[in-house]
Amino acid sequence: MAERTHVVLLAVLLSGALAVTGGCSGRAAENTAWTPNDEPRTVPAEPPLRALVRAGEFSDRRLTEASGVVASTTEPGVLWSQNDSGHSAMLFAYDSTGAPRGAVQVRDADNTDWEAIAIGPCPRGECVYIGDVGDNFARRSYVRMWRAPSPISTARVTEPATLLRIVYPGGARDVEAMWVAPDTSVWFATKRPQGDAKGRPRPSRLYRVPASAWASGSTATATAELVDSLPIIPRASVSRDWVTDASLSSVMSDGRRRLAILTYGSVYVFDADPLTGRPGAPLAACAVPPGLRQAEGISWLPDGRLMLANEGRGASLYRGRCP
Repeated sequence: MAERTHVVLLAVLLSGALAVTGGCSGRAAENTAWTPNDEPRTVPAEPPLRALVRAGEFSDRRLTEASGVVASTTEPGVLWSQNDSGHSAMLFAYDSTGAPRGAVQVRDADNTDWEAIAIGPCPRGECVYIGDVGDNFARRSYVRMWRAPSPISTARVTEPATLLRIVYPGGARDVEAMWVAPDTSVWFATKRPQGDAKGRPRPSRLYRVPASAWASGSTATATAELVDSLPIIPRASVSRDWVTDASLSSVMSDGRRRLAILTYGSVYVFDADPLTGRPGAPLAACAVPPGLRQAEGISWLPDGRLMLANEGRGASLYRGRCP
């Protein structure tokens, strides 16, 4: 994408959205609604998520550092999360209120820093993809991705997981956002501030691992291709635009897909290629509520809403729309 053009487009979208958005609405009876009057918005002139409600909280006490969320496409109403570094290789199932539905061991896998989770196609039909890609200090010589056939929430263990090692051109990168395209390529977006040769802050960079990378089996090592960048610039002085998660939607009524990118302060929505999952034109940007400032999980729901999740034991779940 043309980076400068998309930054301008995003600014136009933000100003237009502010003119037409009158704030959040939500049924208090369903759960606690958040309104923009509770606290100043994270980004000036950025409208909040619409129809936003606090859906519940994680009640499985084992889920202490949820670093992603993904809606199951085979079990309606079931979502999955995973703990990040220092935890076992477990996936946790729960419903839209955060009530536990089960916990499943990922066979043949271990957890160095599981920061990302996605569901997508694979040769076995549908798989869960786990990004062992966390690297806060950009020191890991390689990161890892696990892929296993999607489990059901009542299972105790997945089928054997396949491992793919990943290296980045130019050295290690700090990544937490990942999504899987219909062609089974996998995309990553960098999280933290990075400077160019003149020390100026760079936009979040996009890397892609092609579907062919899995062909060599469990001993494969793939080099992620630097493809593009997002019109999101993480800055050292504020963590508002540090990229923490991503989710690719199913095909929508217009035949296209949408990509949601989550940062600590905002949700950015982009058009996405329906086959490759590559992000295109920016469509909207929405401020997250104060209660989601440590949000590390986002997932599209079947009805077009977004589910967002904080990390931490008993952390909150929110549902809303953008735009």
